[in-house]
Amino acid sequence: MKTRKDIKEYDFALTWDKDPCFFTTTLADVCRRKGLSFSWITYDKAMEVIKDLESNRLRIRVLLDTEATYDVPGDLYARLCYDVKDTGGVVINDPDRTRMSVDKTVMYYELSDVGITTPYTVIVRNWEPSRFKLSEDEKSKLGVPFIIKPGCGWGHRGVVYNAKGTIREIAEARDFDPGDNFLLQEKIEPVELAGKRAWFRVFHVFDKIIPCWWDDRYSGYQQVTGAEFERYKLTPLVRMITTIAQMTRMSWFSTEIAIDKRFGKPRFVSIDHVNDQCDMEARSESKDGVPDHIVKFTAYSMAHAAKLIIARKLKTPRKYTILLDKGGRRGLRGLGYAPQLLLRDI
Repeated sequence: MKTRKDIKEYDFALTWDKDPCFFTTTLADVCRRKGLSFSWITYDKAMEVIKDLESNRLRIRVLLDTEATYDVPGDLYARLCYDVKDTGGVVINDPDRTRMSVDKTVMYYELSDVGITTPYTVIVRNWEPSRFKLSEDEKSKLGVPFIIKPGCGWGHRGVVYNAKGTIREIAEARDFDPGDNFLLQEKIEPVELAGKRAWFRVFHVFDKIIPCWWDDRYSGYQQVTGAEFERYKLTPLVRMITTIAQMTRMSWFSTEIAIDKRFGKPRFVSIDHVNDQCDMEARSESKDGVPDHIVKFTAYSMAHAAKLIIARKLKTPRKYTILLDKGGRRGLRGLGYAPQLLLRDI
């Protein structure tokens, strides 16, 4: 912690309400080695931090948020993120950008408008009656079974995976959060590529893209290799996530993309469009976790970005780099610029 007159300052703060893990200890260690003062904000400390920020007793230059829930009125972490932004700090990800992007009902229309393929979807608004009934045409396009999910849900909460289309199923699913909109979504069955389900989780980390195989049934990550990227022509994974980044202006998120053949030829389908608070549980901590080197890279990237932000040396990246397994790297043209962080008077 640094002190300027009567104001406490932290270069880097992390909202994290879980136990310490490989990601958090790595992040704290990298910040220390880069000379950045570090603060870990848990729920029991959040209100004190909020009061200090709002009374101008504290400044946080860069905040990495992993906890805010913007659709919940009075969420302390959301208020904290806005306080950091309003007092001149940089939030990863910016609260206003995140607020729009995490609503799946909003992103469904946004992605459709720019030509990204999504599963056939019927949106049920929160004010529609609980006796909502699908038309025969909607049932035909959705297929059976299909998925029901809340617009602002996360971590599989409130999701029904094998819905048959009854009024009771839809009503019970909506009981999870009556104030939220819901999506009824075509269930995607991916093709297999060399024995692997063609379901991917792709990470966007500033100007780096990290595509991983991700089994949607059992979780578990495996970074895509350079040979796989070329053999299976996986460039659309990169183009889709960079398009989402251009739309949302978010710096750190992941997305799920699958390849199916419902209409006779391969199509890349955006499934879960924006996961703003990426799961950073490491493989060394869970068999279903993210490979340790990706977790470590993400922690380093956060601290490195903070260092550049504070030094006023962060520039808009002019190109993306695709990170592949075993040290493979690719660069693609025509992807646009990586989103610029909202730099304030820090």
